[in-house]
Amino acid sequence: MIIIARVVQLLGYIIIADVLLSWVQQPNQVPLKWTRQVTEPFYAPIRAVIPPMGGFDLSPLILIVGLQLATMALFSVFG
Repeated sequence: MIIIARVVQLLGYIIIADVLLSWVQQPNQVPLKWTRQVTEPFYAPIRAVIPPMGGFDLSPLILIVGLQLATMALFSVFG
């Protein structure tokens, strides 16, 4: 169970890095390119339901909240 929590935590850090890098880098530059390869498969289903509004993409925020809720649910069920 600890491994799952660590993977979710690492994914959260990658999502935060992706958001911060998107403010300062072009999409084809290396660090942002790597974070996008990891996060884009998770963002796509969220964007299909909630598209970016007014230039703001809420999918990273929704993904982080969803991951945290899923982790809390797993720990409450399996202890």
